[in-house]
Amino acid sequence: MGPRIEIGRRYYLAYLLLPHRAKMALLSGDSERRLEDINRGFNERVYSGDRARDYDQIHRYDEAEQHDHPVRPLVDEQWVTGGYGRALELGAGTGYFTVLIARHAHSVIAFEPVSDMREILTDRCRRAGLDQVQIVGATALELPAHVADASIDSVFVLQSLHHFHRRDEVFQALGRVVRPGGRLFLVEPHHNLRRVARLLKTYVREYREPTFWRDERNWSTHDFITRGELRALCRAGGFTDLRIEGYWIPFSRRLIPDARRRFGLEHVIGRWPGFRHIAAVLALTARRQGSGTR
Repeated sequence: MGPRIEIGRRYYLAYLLLPHRAKMALLSGDSERRLEDINRGFNERVYSGDRARDYDQIHRYDEAEQHDHPVRPLVDEQWVTGGYGRALELGAGTGYFTVLIARHAHSVIAFEPVSDMREILTDRCRRAGLDQVQIVGATALELPAHVADASIDSVFVLQSLHHFHRRDEVFQALGRVVRPGGRLFLVEPHHNLRRVARLLKTYVREYREPTFWRDERNWSTHDFITRGELRALCRAGGFTDLRIEGYWIPFSRRLIPDARRRFGLEHVIGRWPGFRHIAAVLALTARRQGSGTR
């Protein structure tokens, strides 16, 4: 067996730069078991208390920045044809996107494991007058215990997958709960060569210090996704008819400051291989194998 990545001990640079599937394959068995607790502790620490209350502001929602672009126009306009029926959202957070989904769905099951975030999510849905949202305090890995097989029409994974480390298991669970013909909608930051270069620069400046990489908290999962991993995950869950688009294309914001016009352009050229490869954000739609009607 070749060299193994060990949390807090060795090969942090490889852990930082490699795509998620590659680094998980190299992680030692002991480190893989420890990662579960590290991620749980990170989520509770970072998304509780004041950080939960300030989550939307920190992520610059409502400013056509960061998470808001391109998710809002995709969820609220481009994907909504026919409605979302019985919807499921993983990693709902404070409910910023849950509200958008619920306005076009018969019902929504929103998974959010952090209690302080669920409180804000509950209050947001109450203030929006949405009584069709069921909030579940569980992780994505606990889907089968809370959602019946083939009961979901539309599943949303919006800016949350990069916190999950057992992704194959999550998609296998999604394949069980989404009905044949049901839809998958996903938006995630893109792990490409531009991101690798930025991470390497930060490693040289900060992360290579032993006091940093020996701290287990800095090994918590924050892995952006590649196009290849998206395809593999969809295969694991039985999703086909994949369509991948790229957003946050370099210099597009400088050239087109208006968010609406920029979205329109990226929605077209983000499907082209050259632009899709360098985009900072990937959006995917797919359909569960088999046929079915709502």
